Amino acid sequence: MPYRTNSTPRHIISKRSKSLHWLSFFCLTLVSSLIWAQQPPPPPGAYDAAPYLGQVRNTYLYGDIWERPQLSARDRSMITIAVNQALYATNELRLHMGRGLDNGVTQTEISEIIAHVLWYSGFPTGVNAARVAAEVFAERGLPATPPGASSRQPPVDPELEFPGAFPQTPYLRDLLNQVVYAETWMRPELSPRDRSMITVAVGTALYASSEVRYHVGRAMDNGVTQEEISEIITHVTFYSGFPTGVNAARVAAEVFTARGLDLPDARFPGAPYLDELIDGLVYGETWTRPALSPRDRSLVTIAMTQAAYQSDQLRVHIGRGLDNGVTPAELSELMAQITLYSGFPTGVNGSRILAEVLQERGIALPD
Repeated sequence: MPYRTNSTPRHIISKRSKSLHWLSFFCLTLVSSLIWAQQPPPPPGAYDAAPYLGQVRNTYLYGDIWERPQLSARDRSMITIAVNQALYATNELRLHMGRGLDNGVTQTEISEIIAHVLWYSGFPTGVNAARVAAEVFAERGLPATPPGASSRQPPVDPELEFPGAFPQTPYLRDLLNQVVYAETWMRPELSPRDRSMITVAVGTALYASSEVRYHVGRAMDNGVTQEEISEIITHVTFYSGFPTGVNAARVAAEVFTARGLDLPDARFPGAPYLDELIDGLVYGETWTRPALSPRDRSLVTIAMTQAAYQSDQLRVHIGRGLDNGVTPAELSELMAQITLYSGFPTGVNGSRILAEVLQERGIALPD
């Protein structure tokens, strides 16, 4: 009797492989369609002139970031509304107020987010956000005044959280203690956890390092986990730019270390997923696209980081620009050009950093 094996004939294996292939394809298509269905439609024509930007939006922002389980859809909507208010991004704010309502953020919570965020980004952003909210509420047939929103109730003889703050500006000290912390932070329309999440998000978006440092710690005291803080930073990066995320990740890592928390082995341990995004989307994909040369991309990036007063990133990209063929004379001229559009403080800061980078590389300063 010949030796008998348990092997399956090749023609059957082939059929099974094809069946598994089509099953995998079907499942992938179904998952992709479900994710796509959850994406809010972009404003008409928003990406007609920049189709690659539309691809980034669909693939990375909504196909990846919004689907990550580290934050709920409600939490992501809440911080996105807050950040777009802080950045005065009216069109995005309108879209995300609607998305927030769909994701479980209540009308009253949106109203309270606006009131909370204005203390960190300024009254003009609050006024603009209130106007947008009124339009969104009206479009949805909601009452003009959210039913759960309360009027102001100033505390009587409150305990001061920072009694020694700002001795040179006592009125600012009173606002901070009596209005921001003793009143706004105590209002019941948002939980302390929610307030901490949106404050970390806004501090990240505004590149406000000292505020991020304090509020990351406060957030942890209010029940926000280390993983959630990292994810807030990652999420906000897509609305305020990678330099803001890198800066907040650095600050968060310092806070985590000071609290004796373990950090992942990553370049940006305060928000480790940024490693993958920067290596993949930023440098691996976008910087290598042929429509702009590396030299031109360096010029654009230097201009942006100077205008936004993002000193650490400006230093990095001045060095990268020199490596990509931008001359010291061109960098000097770029500083002057950008200053006329972003203001002299950004130009003075940029000039100082340019001089330091040139001296570190032993390059003569431009005439």
